[in-house]
Amino acid sequence: MKTKQVIALVLIIVGMFSLLYFTGKNKMSNKNETVKEQNQLTNPNTESRLTALETFYDFGAISMKNGNVSKTFQVFNSGDKDINLESVTTSCMCTVAYVVGSNGSKNGPYGMPGHGGSVPKVNEVIKSGESRDIEVVYDPNAHGPAGVGMINRFIYLEDIGGNKLQFEIKANVTP
Repeated sequence: MKTKQVIALVLIIVGMFSLLYFTGKNKMSNKNETVKEQNQLTNPNTESRLTALETFYDFGAISMKNGNVSKTFQVFNSGDKDINLESVTTSCMCTVAYVVGSNGSKNGPYGMPGHGGSVPKVNEVIKSGESRDIEVVYDPNAHGPAGVGMINRFIYLEDIGGNKLQFEIKANVTP
């Protein structure tokens, strides 16, 4: 009988601590959101971030025999401060991305970290009000015959402040 009482008492204590922890965490989270909202109201352009109207593209059915496919996404700096795009990486070695500069020059390719050496830093400054094109190229032959079927690949952009933007491509690869 005593063992059951001890177990019940321990469960009650753990439950109370859990309740206190999660209640306090929610209050702190709500407080942080309120401060962030107030900062946005008093100074709405305190933080510049890259944005995009389109972040997903489905190529549909693509054939390995037809080779590479590409999609260009456009990113914008709608804030009031310049953004230094530090890195562009991909989720798989079969996908690379290029940053098309304001003068039409193409920087890259930027790929998956750890495959074929390190991925170089982009260090592209996107001024307030400017945009850049991110050209994504997918090679359906990169995985050989095992690469047939549905694929999802991701492209990650990160600025020097640690802000991230993610693009996704999808396809159904056929022989």
